[in-house]
Amino acid sequence: MIQGIYTASTGMTALAQKQEQIANNLANLNTTGFKQSGLFSTAYQNLVKDDNDRVFANRDIKVDEVYVDYSEGSMRHTGGDLDLCIKGTGFFKIIADEGVRYTRNGNFSVDANGILVTDDGAKVMGTEGFIRVEPNEKVTFTEMGEVIQGGYSKGFVKVVDFQKPYEMRRCGNSRFAPVNVEAVELQSQGFLVRQGYVESSNVDMIRNMVQMISAYRNYESSQKALHAQDDTLDKAVNQVGQVR
Repeated sequence: MIQGIYTASTGMTALAQKQEQIANNLANLNTTGFKQSGLFSTAYQNLVKDDNDRVFANRDIKVDEVYVDYSEGSMRHTGGDLDLCIKGTGFFKIIADEGVRYTRNGNFSVDANGILVTDDGAKVMGTEGFIRVEPNEKVTFTEMGEVIQGGYSKGFVKVVDFQKPYEMRRCGNSRFAPVNVEAVELQSQGFLVRQGYVESSNVDMIRNMVQMISAYRNYESSQKALHAQDDTLDKAVNQVGQVR
């Protein structure tokens, strides 16, 4: 009975973590460049011995890994000269206060110094340093990321990639950083930069809603199983063997 309570409780813990991931996905449904995530859960069964040297199965359910779905989101037209979308693989490289970060969020602007920046002021890297343009003058971006203003090239927006499968960690605001600080940047292959577009989140609302309902029902079932085990244990302790 104790094992049954433990198994039900570990299952509820994994389901609660799954609900948190789904809720985070749905909360970022309209966040530019956001990548949805999910969980890998595994049921373990170990054969152990009790104090009387009797073998029994010890079952456990654990969350193995939180994974990120890096598939492309749909392109959303904005018409903004400084809004960029990567069609294909790769990330924009930016310099934030906390260091180098990588993002698919191409909602850019120009600061007071004429440097191309993100919506919160992080500097966008070019292939030869920061991208500087004249504020309030039209800027054109080619499909290869070249920045052209007044008929002159201002450099190329830096689009980098990493070895797949990605080993990246979330850093908030649709940004990532390699888990291994020594990870080597690769030249992204087969990408196009689209001006006037941004990448929507890749959250599949219908699938996440279905998973949320399923996880909730499974959580309820585990909760009922736990209560049943608890009631049985209560009877075994307080009623069985009573002298009447």
